[in-house]
Order: sequence, then structure tokens, then C-alpha cells
Amino acid sequence: MRRGEQLRSLRHKNFRWFFLGETINTAGSSMSGIALSFAVLHIDNSPTALGWVVAAWTVPMVAFMLIGGAIADRFPRALVLRGCNLLEGVTQAASAFLVLSGTAHIWQLILLQFVSGTAVAISYPAFHGMVPVLLPEPDRKSAYLLLSQAQSALSIFGPAVAGILVAASSPGWALAIDAGTYVAAAFFLTLLKLPGRRVATTTPHILADFRQGWSFSRALGWVIPVACCSLVFNALISGALNVLGPVIAKGTVGSTGWGYARAAQAVGLFVFAFVLARITLRRPLLACQVGFVTTAVPMFVLAVWAHTIPLSVAFFVSGCGSAVINLAWSMTVQEKVPEHMLSRVNAIDGFFSFVAMPVGQLLVGPAAHFLTPRQVELGAAALCVLTFLVGITRAPLRHLRLGEQAADAVQSSG
Repeated sequence: MRRGEQLRSLRHKNFRWFFLGETINTAGSSMSGIALSFAVLHIDNSPTALGWVVAAWTVPMVAFMLIGGAIADRFPRALVLRGCNLLEGVTQAASAFLVLSGTAHIWQLILLQFVSGTAVAISYPAFHGMVPVLLPEPDRKSAYLLLSQAQSALSIFGPAVAGILVAASSPGWALAIDAGTYVAAAFFLTLLKLPGRRVATTTPHILADFRQGWSFSRALGWVIPVACCSLVFNALISGALNVLGPVIAKGTVGSTGWGYARAAQAVGLFVFAFVLARITLRRPLLACQVGFVTTAVPMFVLAVWAHTIPLSVAFFVSGCGSAVINLAWSMTVQEKVPEHMLSRVNAIDGFFSFVAMPVGQLLVGPAAHFLTPRQVELGAAALCVLTFLVGITRAPLRHLRLGEQAADAVQSSG
């Protein structure tokens, strides 16, 4: 895929508006995490208080994800996304006002984050079902790559901008900017001109939609195995890299070296998208497992060679793996899942991907106390490799190929 072909998805007006809105939205979201953390610590300089605020977002996001997928498949996804963006814009605007006015309390931020997490539980599966609605099949690969590159590029610069705003003024301004980006994203979604969507469902209510989606996912044979592998990998990543990684970095490379290393991960995701544009993934679910196992590389380096340059290289490799995962999964779902089931299947994958993250975060501390941080990193790396080996032995993951539907259609027409 040449550069011109990689951008051909932007020829479609609907996708241009969607891409512009989501890019602006991602720019704001890339700043809000740091801003919210410092806002909480300014009110109550306690890890416990910050943990409550973060959990207030995570818990509803996971708890309502499966129902969110059913909602996104029952109603027009652009409408669902627009409503969720407006709701999140209101919650972030309220948070910004409270922080800037100096009247914020922890319980208020907990309540607002609970509302925001609930909105994400609905918007996440809706977002992941949009590209097949907006674009014909030949242009979808370039769309997935563009969205991934925009996200990775902004994840490099967004936190740095947030840090400057927090240091120079108040975290409330970063939250205010995030609120504005949600409203902007909602506005651009109003510009989409989509045909009326006939929802292919005969179920009487949302819970029946969810049961139907779960039965369909099980019947496919590959959704649940992939989701279970994702569950293990994400639990290990959230504990070994996101929690224990900074602990090891504090005594080795410092916060600056750790920042460089994590930025290298985003660079890897951004750069490898250009490589993927020239590659055809025939066995995408095997590619997903390869992408996941690359996360063992920074775990191993943290344990045996915790210096800035090798860590940066290791995270760069992990970023390349993330690019593979994003594209391989998106291409698989858009080809193998009918449009009216897209959000529910993505919600099931999202639920499994997120639900074990708090488990990894909670268990890694006691494990590091019982052993040593470096031994825990080596153990996590070994479990990543073991999960990879188990995953590639699963027949549905080995045998699924892209392009089979097209081939079958050619044979039947002949």
C-alpha cells in the first residue's frame, strides 16, 4: 500500500468528519489522565484517594461494557457516540469547573468519573463498529491504520502538554480542554450523512440483544479464545508494566528515562503502521498472539537490564506489537462479523480485555513483596510466553484466514 493508498479512506467525506472528530477527542483524552491525577493529589495527597477516583471510572466501564455493546447495536452508532461524547463533555466540564474554582472534593470527582466510565462502556463498542458503516471494505485497512497512528502520535505529545499546563497553571485547564474536545467530536458526528440503518433484531429488549450477541460470539468459535488470551496478557501488562515498572524505574532510569521508554512504545506503534500498510495479514489471530507476546520484551529488560536505551528499544518493539494487534483484530471483526453484531462482539472483547486489569494491579504488589520486583517481571514475561504458546495451539486461532469470504463468493458465482 503506497502512501496515497494509505490515505484513500480520507476521500470519503463521512470518514473525514469522523476521523477529525475522533482525533480532536483523542488529543483531549491524552491529557486528561495526568491532569485528573494531579487534581486529585492536590486535594488529597494520598494514593488511596487517587485509587478511588480511578476505580470509579474503571468499574462501570467494565461492568456495563457488555450491555453497552447491545445498546450500540440496537441504535444508530453515530447517535450513540454523539450522546456519549456530550455526556463526557459535561462531566469533564464540571470537573474542570470544580478544580479551577478550588471547590472540588474527592466524592464529587468519584461521582463524575463514575458517569464518565459508564459513558465509555457504551461509546467503546459503538466506536469500534463505525468504520464498516462509513467505508467500503477495500478502504477499511487504511482507516484502521490512520486511526491507530493518530492515537499513537497524540499519546506522545498529549501527556507532555498536560504536564506543562499542570506545572504552569492548573490541571483544571487540561480538563477544560478535554471537555471541549468531546463537544467538538459530537459536533463533527452531526455532519455525517448516513443512510437509515435497519437494525436486524427481533429481540424485545436490550438484555435479549446481549444474550443474542453472546450466543453468536460463542458460535463463531474464535471470539472467546482470543478474549481469554487478552484477559491474561492485559492483567500481566497492567501489573508488571503499569504498576511495577515505575517502581523499578524509580531506582534505575528515573522518571525521565521511564518517560522516554514509554514514549518509544507510542513511536513503535506509529512507525510500524507504515510497515503493516504494505503487509497482508492472512492469519490475523495468530498475528494478534505474536503482537501480545512482544510485551514480554520490556518485562524481561526491566528485570535484567533496566537502562534507558535498552528499555526504549524494548518498548518500541512492544509498540510494534500493539500496531499488529489493533489492525489484525479490526480486520478480522469487520470481515467475519455482520454489521448488526459488530458492537456486541467488540464489547465482549473489550470486557475480557479490561476486567482482569485491576486484578493484575492488585496482585503485583504482594507478589513483589513476597519475591523481588525483578523476579516478578521475569515471571510475568514467562507467563506471557506461556499464554502465547497456549493461544497458538487453539485451532480457531490457527485456522482463521482473511479473504475466505471473498474467495467463497467468487467460487459460488462461478
